[in-house]
Amino acid sequence: MHRHSPLTSQAATALGLALIFTATACGSSNEQAKDDKSAAKKDEGSASDGPVSLELDGNQAVQRIDVNGDNKPDVFKFFRITGPAPKGKDESDAPRVLVRKEMDVNFDGKMDVVEYYTGESGKEQLIRQEYDLDFDGRVDETRHYKSGHVTLIELDLGFDGRTDTWRYYQLTKNDEGKTVNRLIEKRKDTNGDGA
Repeated sequence: MHRHSPLTSQAATALGLALIFTATACGSSNEQAKDDKSAAKKDEGSASDGPVSLELDGNQAVQRIDVNGDNKPDVFKFFRITGPAPKGKDESDAPRVLVRKEMDVNFDGKMDVVEYYTGESGKEQLIRQEYDLDFDGRVDETRHYKSGHVTLIELDLGFDGRTDTWRYYQLTKNDEGKTVNRLIEKRKDTNGDGA
């Protein structure tokens, strides 16, 4: 069985992320909603009729985005509907909050990056990111965020499905008095006991 080297996988992930973020403009749910209304109205249930589609189901919505033009969605955005559509508007105009985003960065049909959000519409904050760096279907890196800053990175550097490295970060001041997010502690499981 051939395994990708972590460096090659990370480079591929970075390239794929750059393409996806550029194509999806990394906007908030409100910005995306404006751009996606025509596609959603065209066919709310099909991702293959255009680069963007929106499917509504009760108090949830899923937006599918085809980044590479192969008529298969590569980015999925999951929303919670927070209220009714404004009077006289289509239901796709209902206010919604982004709760999760899944991305297939190497276009193999499997999700390689998953992001989780909290907050209110237009003010969503990233709270966690999960990466499959070697594209084997398992999470190899998890980043935890608080107020927009990473606080902990958990890594599976052995690519065996078990976290073996923990990196803790904290906001501090540098010599010039500027706020920086610094690595303050690093732990490594050297004997495979999970701690």
